[in-house]
Amino acid sequence: MNSILFSFVPAQRIKSILETLHNYTDLTLRLLDPDGKLMMLIGENPNYCQKLNHFAFSASDCSTLQKKSAYQANRLGEAYIFTCHAGLNYIAYSIANRGEMLGSILIGPFLMDKPDSTLISTITDKFSITPAQALDLYDNSQDIPILSPDKTGYLSKLVNDLLMPLLPAERAILLQTHEKLYQQSRLNEAIQMYKGQDIPNSGSVLYEKEQLLLTKARTGNKQEVMDLLNDYLGYVLFSEGGKIEAVRTRAIELAILLSRISIEGGARPESIYELSSKFLSLISQEEDFEKVCFLLQDITENYMNAMTGSSHKGNPYIRHALQYIAANYSKPITVESAAQETGLSTNYFSKLFLDTVGISFREHLNRVRVEESKQLLLLTDYTMTDIALSVGFSDQSYFCRVFHRITGITPGQFRK
Repeated sequence: MNSILFSFVPAQRIKSILETLHNYTDLTLRLLDPDGKLMMLIGENPNYCQKLNHFAFSASDCSTLQKKSAYQANRLGEAYIFTCHAGLNYIAYSIANRGEMLGSILIGPFLMDKPDSTLISTITDKFSITPAQALDLYDNSQDIPILSPDKTGYLSKLVNDLLMPLLPAERAILLQTHEKLYQQSRLNEAIQMYKGQDIPNSGSVLYEKEQLLLTKARTGNKQEVMDLLNDYLGYVLFSEGGKIEAVRTRAIELAILLSRISIEGGARPESIYELSSKFLSLISQEEDFEKVCFLLQDITENYMNAMTGSSHKGNPYIRHALQYIAANYSKPITVESAAQETGLSTNYFSKLFLDTVGISFREHLNRVRVEESKQLLLLTDYTMTDIALSVGFSDQSYFCRVFHRITGITPGQFRK
């Protein structure tokens, strides 16, 4: 029973899960090591399999297939349903740590329909089995558990839900990998679609796609936003020919717009500012356009999660104030004008804003202006004075002091 697996997951915990599955399904379960050797058996091997090993297949044939199926499950990162040489069904699940298989769980055998003569004739056609042996096999096949295709699928999902939490970090890695592969396939589909159609390469088309995406972002529907984002990125890659500078520029522009929408939608500003700063830092150094796309997909999902999970989304006064700031940050607005806009007294509004958002009105306004200035610093050659005035600061000196206090570097250093 000594195995590296049990240094990650206690043997008793695995045994308890296998016994629960066996008691619920009445199926045989095996815990195998990476070489396919039996470590734990819950239930009994059906007489049908024992006789098959005597009449036709060897135990090594079964072991080899089971091992291959376990590695296939490991590659997929989830339960894998397969059929053995004898036409019986199994479910394999790999227990892995950072991609390295520590062991596997095998569930079965079972059939998805009542056994008939076809099951036996397939074997007798391949091997020299006497009529008496064939009849014996047929009689024993009646004891094989039957699981409908639908129930097999449900059992597969149940196995994933029961066993994935055994190694939570591994589950997170697998889910992240699956999500990236899914997003990559959707992105490639969008690119191929545009290549196969006579679609004009114009700024107006891109603008329309951007506005549709932003409109959906305001509704908080994450899945629709992610689908539209793949379409948007596909068009950008198609229209710009994969030029990294153009892709990076579009990604930065869109990310800043989405960050603004997430704050308007109720996301905590300090969280969005931190996400935005990390994103801009990573994307400005990235030279691979696919990685730029993945970064934008990640930050968009984080923005949407922050918006839908915010605690102050339901406060109409603060939400209105955040929208007011987002629309007027470049103007000389004050806490008094914001309070008047919401219909609250200045003192009450200031306290409500601080308690709800976590920072003062003035600090939030400065952070919005700094975030907006980053886009101008990265994408234009405007002077520091022009940028400071464009985002609402009264002069360059004050802009530089606030920028350094919030980001830890000067605007000039950020631009480099």
